[in-house]
Amino acid sequence: MRRRSILAATGLLAALPLLGASDWNPGVVFEITTVDHTASPARTEVNTLEIEGTNLAMAIDGPEGEGRVIYLGDSNELIIEDHANGTYTRIDQAALDQLAGQVSAAMAQLDEMLAGLPEEQREMVLQMQQQAGMQIPGMTSGDEPVLEVRASGRTDTRAGYPVTEWELVEDGEVQRRMWVTPWSEIDGGDEARDALMGMVTFFDAFLAAMPPMPGGAMIQNPFSSIDQMGGMPVVTEELAADGSLEVESEVTGVERRTLGADTFQPDPQLTEQPLPTMGGE
Repeated sequence: MRRRSILAATGLLAALPLLGASDWNPGVVFEITTVDHTASPARTEVNTLEIEGTNLAMAIDGPEGEGRVIYLGDSNELIIEDHANGTYTRIDQAALDQLAGQVSAAMAQLDEMLAGLPEEQREMVLQMQQQAGMQIPGMTSGDEPVLEVRASGRTDTRAGYPVTEWELVEDGEVQRRMWVTPWSEIDGGDEARDALMGMVTFFDAFLAAMPPMPGGAMIQNPFSSIDQMGGMPVVTEELAADGSLEVESEVTGVERRTLGADTFQPDPQLTEQPLPTMGGE
């Protein structure tokens, strides 16, 4: 099964470098152009990324509608806006701890139940899991995909920067090409890396706390490969199973300007929606 990260389809992974920034303040706004070649005719979307200090705000405009993802580095929390439904969800450490506790308790109950089943019934549960497309911890089939981020060794110039090509490979199949420029090529790169690595840590904790997804969906940390690649992607290419280009994202503009205090706060016209609990409350 081919899997997409939450944000990769919108090209946001390709939109994160501080390109040509001469200083960190007052803030920087990037224009990211994404072309979806699977649409007929090809669909072009222009989104923005705003960075100031350790705060990030990413506008998204995908198939499910417009929204934003905001990361607040000082307080280590995430805000997800859903403009289509008029809501936003704030996820902080307390919410993560609560969700993780609920998942842990549910998994302990499941382990206890499975431990008391005869082997034949355990096999039946595994078959039901496979048929439903679900994955139960401790009941894997051995067919789970192997994901790898690797350097191809190819170099080029993309978006005006010297880059090295990296590939996201699943079970031997290249799903994504990322053209990465070194941190040394980016003014303010050290600050950018610190802010982004904070987001990496947060997403790791968030995904670790998530319960198993229906349909066997695998949610990947869209930022997890940043440290490994030693720089930032300036172009990202999403590939189909036959190797053809599906979606391409590129940083097409950068502007220095002072960002308002509301840049990193949820839209006041949206209603807060608490993070769902395991019990659905």
